[in-house]
Amino acid sequence: MKQPVIAFSVGAVALVVLLVAAPFAAGGYETNVLLQALLYTMLTVSLNLVAGYAGQFSFSHGAFYGIGAYTTAIMGRDLGTGFWINLPAGIVVAGLFGLLLGIPALRLKGHFLAIVTIAFQSIVYLTLTQWVSVTGGQNGIAVPHIGAVGFGGHTLLGITTLRGYYWLALVMTAIVLFVSWRLVRSRIGREWIAVRDDETLAGAVGLDTMRAKLLAFVISAAMAGAAGVLSAHVMQGVTPDDFTIWISCSVVAMMVVGGRGTFVGPVLGALLLTLLPEFLGGLAQYKMLIFGVLLVLAITLVPEGIVGRVRQRRGGAR
Repeated sequence: MKQPVIAFSVGAVALVVLLVAAPFAAGGYETNVLLQALLYTMLTVSLNLVAGYAGQFSFSHGAFYGIGAYTTAIMGRDLGTGFWINLPAGIVVAGLFGLLLGIPALRLKGHFLAIVTIAFQSIVYLTLTQWVSVTGGQNGIAVPHIGAVGFGGHTLLGITTLRGYYWLALVMTAIVLFVSWRLVRSRIGREWIAVRDDETLAGAVGLDTMRAKLLAFVISAAMAGAAGVLSAHVMQGVTPDDFTIWISCSVVAMMVVGGRGTFVGPVLGALLLTLLPEFLGGLAQYKMLIFGVLLVLAITLVPEGIVGRVRQRRGGAR
């Protein structure tokens, strides 16, 4: 086995052990911050599929995140269903909304597509605030703990504590990363990259560009819905203010700063922009200001993002 492969394998195992053991060494506040970083990682990786690989900018991920969260909240309240039924339901409902938005919106290009997705985000927020009989309005809906997870009559993990939610978020993030990795290395991923690089040429050689873009949009929305379902149980409730346009802007900033169209970049961006303000004392209250400044600097100085710039330097050095 080659040395780089051995080094990568050892590093990956060490990282997994470190992430799993983190709650034992960290306090409650730090564990909660790490949990939020995992939720943002799921959102940023999912956005990267449609914006980074398929080249379609969207500012509606906060809406899909909220649709997933409200799906589990409403089903739990009205039908009495639990997390393990609500999770696939939230994924499907968010994916369907992605399909309904994507069919008309993806016929537009550039800033027109961005404007439509911003409008969709606003419509979802206003619906959550105004449709009081269903969403609870500004009071929101309470969401219970997930509860015990067992097998063969034995309880393996009680997801009622912060540590339980952290480990569940870690597993879901790993699944999202694996699915994303497999997709971008499949024929589907190659079609997305072809559309992103030259949509006219991709269409000229027989590629159904609309189908490729729509598939990226639906999968991306479904992943955001999964993150929303978990978020609702973590917060034990949902309110419209948890799913505003700022969520969408934050996710875009994380993707751009880390490096869109790369596998590692969105993960780095999500971790950096979630952990940095929280672990710098009083800077947490200026989080959105920090996001805005970093986004402007990234677009101006390193539009390819941190990982993209590193790749360029390594390529130039060869």
